[in-house]
Amino acid sequence: MEPFPSDGDMLEFLLQIGEIQEKDGLYATWYHAANNKTEMNKALNSDVMILEADVNVKGYNTANETNIPIMAHPPDIYSDNTLEEWLEAVFKSKKGIKLDFKSINAVEPSLDLLRVKNQTGINRPVWINADILPGPNVPVFWPVINASDQMQRWKVLYLSIFPNVTYTRSMVEEMYSIVRHLPQKITFPVHALMAKNGWPHLSWLLSQSSR
Repeated sequence: MEPFPSDGDMLEFLLQIGEIQEKDGLYATWYHAANNKTEMNKALNSDVMILEADVNVKGYNTANETNIPIMAHPPDIYSDNTLEEWLEAVFKSKKGIKLDFKSINAVEPSLDLLRVKNQTGINRPVWINADILPGPNVPVFWPVINASDQMQRWKVLYLSIFPNVTYTRSMVEEMYSIVRHLPQKITFPVHALMAKNGWPHLSWLLSQSSR
């Protein structure tokens, strides 16, 4: 596979390897929660273009907590797959990568591992993501991850009894205040069922930068 920067554009990468024919995110396909080895292998053997997986630390929030990044979505705090094993398997493919961090404790050891891997070339974009702000329907006491210059997203709870609850101007302004000075490209994952009603505010957020 031709060299490609880990901070490069995901759609440019998919164009380069021939997975899509035009730069439109609607053509990109995803496999979510490719965490344990069974799900990871299903994803790798499928025709999806990008793997999304969840990262925590082994034994999170217990007396046995370690600094070993593993692939697990809460409430799971153990896994048959470490981040290192997951990366080794995915690097043998042409899949894009999105890592969704479930605890702040997993961030630094994971970034250290990615830095080491990048010394020999990751050759694909790596998206790093986490819930850093409460979003629609989420009580203020629900935990989110402390913001860093690597991650951005709202934690969202969709409740069918409140179908019109969506992103507000204050939410997008708070997000903008956090990310406005970051130099890298940023994505804002939003809940599809809330995007239409929240579009006036989301479009304002997108209009603040040419990135």
